[in-house]
Amino acid sequence: MPVRPYASLLLITASQDTAARFAAFLPADRFAPELNVCSPHEAGYVLQGVDFDTVVVVDSSVPSDQGAALAAQAADSGAAGVLMLAEQDRYGSVAAYADAHGFLALPSPADPTLLKQSLAMMAGVSSRLRDLSSQAEKLRLKMDEMRLVDRAKLLLIQRFNMTEKQAHRFIEKTAMDRCVTRRAVAETIIRTYEI
Repeated sequence: MPVRPYASLLLITASQDTAARFAAFLPADRFAPELNVCSPHEAGYVLQGVDFDTVVVVDSSVPSDQGAALAAQAADSGAAGVLMLAEQDRYGSVAAYADAHGFLALPSPADPTLLKQSLAMMAGVSSRLRDLSSQAEKLRLKMDEMRLVDRAKLLLIQRFNMTEKQAHRFIEKTAMDRCVTRRAVAETIIRTYEI
């Protein structure tokens, strides 16, 4: 099975050197679009647009308290995964905060293998979330259509004394004859007959 690009990665850092190291470190085939970088000052604004397709990394160059708050905000905003790299002397308190707020913390400097594994795991979660979101949207649309068709059938039953089976058949046949969806037929019936 080919490896597909999973997620975009947002790096929050106060160091341009860190951004360059991450760009060289990341497997290009795992993150698309590649690496996006913002400063801690821009992060609050950028995180408002983050979604389940984004992995967020808060670098240890960001002061611990500010970094932890940004990581918690990213986790709350719906990012696929949030990783904070914490200085060794602050790692214990940051890890406890991370556990309570739903993000991962690693000591900095992080073991490269562990860092790659953590990012790959979060990218995998992103891929699954994307697939689940797509399935949920399809189910939502199907449920909406079923509700509309049921409302339209009820109107046909009330207005024209049809049976449920006759109303269902009328909607199906009209949709086929007009080459439109059952939803479109149901919406027309509802607009026409609902008071």
